[in-house]
Amino acid sequence: MDEKLQEILDTVQKTAVEVGTAAGDLFSAAGQRASALLSVSKLNVRAADLKAQRSVLLQEVGAMVYGTHTGTVADSDTLLAKLREIDGVEQDLSRVNAEIARLRQNARVCPLCGADARSGDAFCRNCGTRL
Repeated sequence: MDEKLQEILDTVQKTAVEVGTAAGDLFSAAGQRASALLSVSKLNVRAADLKAQRSVLLQEVGAMVYGTHTGTVADSDTLLAKLREIDGVEQDLSRVNAEIARLRQNARVCPLCGADARSGDAFCRNCGTRL
């Protein structure tokens, strides 16, 4: 009887350890996913700020060009500086959008072990969990 009880307790302990490990892996994967989503959200805010900045600069350039049309000659150095500033904003926006795309591409992870999943995977390639 003592051997049977010990066997049951060993099985319970082994199961508890496995469940604890699986729960830890699950929480780790959830944390990684939440971190990626937070990063994407921050980058989306940055992209919106850059678009707003670009819009203001384009309006200023447009006003300068229209002013030239109506007889108010724009300073060419100021105009060139604004155009270069727009170029810099466009480069920053391109980098932010590329990072957003990269994070979204890698966003699919296994909910159990946190391994990256590929598009079209129905099961995790690492642990076999259904995705």
